[in-house]
Amino acid sequence: MGKKVQSNYYFDSFPELAHFSVECGEHILEFMKNFDHEKLWEIKTSVHEIEHAADKKKHATTEKLMEEFITPIDREDILSLLTMIDDITDAVEELSLKLYLYDFKELPPDAIPFMELTLKSLRATEEALKNFPHFLNKEIIFPVLKNVIRLEEDSDTEYITDVSALYRRTDLDALTIYKYEAFYTMLEEMSDKCREVCRFVQTIIYKNI
Repeated sequence: MGKKVQSNYYFDSFPELAHFSVECGEHILEFMKNFDHEKLWEIKTSVHEIEHAADKKKHATTEKLMEEFITPIDREDILSLLTMIDDITDAVEELSLKLYLYDFKELPPDAIPFMELTLKSLRATEEALKNFPHFLNKEIIFPVLKNVIRLEEDSDTEYITDVSALYRRTDLDALTIYKYEAFYTMLEEMSDKCREVCRFVQTIIYKNI
């Protein structure tokens, strides 16, 4: 059994910051399940408020990092990880923004199942970061990291399936195809960013064992 690293401000902050992306994803999924074109501005605004709170949390954590003399892992790694986690939330917010900017009248096929899969990636990333204090215990940390990577592979498969089906349809105009493909791409990129966070956590582990 590896030695457990005691939780501290930074290890606590990583999953707290990741939870903002989960909140954004939950808001968007709920909106999608009750889709209303007249509420596109409302969902864009509510998700942006969550993203803004995430930015404030990241800023506060970064400010503390600048004042710390001793950190549990390399200072540069903490800063990079904070930025990568924040990038996930930005990517989720981008979806709500584009729903409004592109003036979606209806959702693409399989939008809800794809969003549900994406939300699993967001939640799994938060769970992996909750277990980061155990990074010296491979029996705890590696299964949760691998789960995120597996979900990203599932997202790739979903993306290929949905986009392929989209271009085989003959009843859609070019603009609709463009909007729907952009939608699928944004979901796939969220899972990509989740995977990137977990791969970076793996890099940190290898640097510290």
